[in-house]
Amino acid sequence: FYIWANIAHLTGDSLAFCEQLLKDTGVATAPGVDFDPVEGKHFIRFSFAVSTAEVEEALRRITPWFAALKPRPVPTA
Repeated sequence: FYIWANIAHLTGDSLAFCEQLLKDTGVATAPGVDFDPVEGKHFIRFSFAVSTAEVEEALRRITPWFAALKPRPVPTA
């Protein structure tokens, strides 16, 4: 139903990441900070509460977008 995806290797700002993903692909995701104000900056949530066709279309749109991203250095604690 949901995927809680760690994106720390891509960003430290899940809100800005989700906004850019929506702008570029038309696919909405939820920033982790909506669910965890401390560690949520490193996560996004995907919901699969739609039809199979809608999930397939979203995957078609986001796959090349994610493939084009460059990993960033992940800060260590």
